[in-house]
Amino acid sequence: MNQLSGAIAMVASLSLSGAAVADEWKYSLGTDISSGKYGDTAETEIVATPFTVSYSPNASWTFKASMPWTSIEGPGGVIPGGDGGIVVGKGNRPGNGNGGNQIDDQTVLTEESGLGDLWLTGTYSLQPIGERYFVDLTAKYKLPVADETKGLGTGEADYTLQAEMFTVIDNFTPFVTVARKFKGDLPETELRDVWYTSVGSGYRLSEISSVGASLDHQQAATAQSDPQTEIFGYYSHKLSPQWTGMVYGYLGLADGSPDQGFGFQISYRQVD
Repeated sequence: MNQLSGAIAMVASLSLSGAAVADEWKYSLGTDISSGKYGDTAETEIVATPFTVSYSPNASWTFKASMPWTSIEGPGGVIPGGDGGIVVGKGNRPGNGNGGNQIDDQTVLTEESGLGDLWLTGTYSLQPIGERYFVDLTAKYKLPVADETKGLGTGEADYTLQAEMFTVIDNFTPFVTVARKFKGDLPETELRDVWYTSVGSGYRLSEISSVGASLDHQQAATAQSDPQTEIFGYYSHKLSPQWTGMVYGYLGLADGSPDQGFGFQISYRQVD
């Protein structure tokens, strides 16, 4: 459920390439695979393949649009999403033997797939503080285009306000991220606005490769669900001046998180 962290991707990019270049387009494609019970009795498996386009007209601004193709199989208590997803509670419902895969008398697994929600993001990079501390301010808006009847989205608009600070110490790039996520309510479930925090660091191995790790936490979105806490790690490699590849994995430390997940991303940079 947890997509590739924007903070980790940013740190990896900086450690490899330096600051953003004016008139830069970037195209990214990847796949994220996760599974977990999320406090339920049966596992939910999610496969998301997001395509992302970003544009930096100058060193201060970056604009991004991202939409995934998503497949999900589980009891129905999890709604995937490009900004952390939502655990709405236990999805068990009485099985009647029709539709889905019944694994016991109370649980039916259903499988759905389709386009996910469209996320629009704008990031403004402040002038460095003391020439060593960097701050990015980000706003995200979700266009609810995913089919809520299939459980691929909530059918409501969400938005996120985020601040991120990082610095460079030798080969390390430590960072901290704080975000407030505002959720649109489901028809029968009130969703809470939640805080998200992440702390971690990238480490530059060479001119073309880096590794990094973070600890991520998000409050529970409903009264019936649990918070999300995960350990995330990545390896990034610059294949050429234009192409960069990344592989990553994460482990859940709370019932609201997937038990495990992994994925990859490949990006192409075009500078006009």
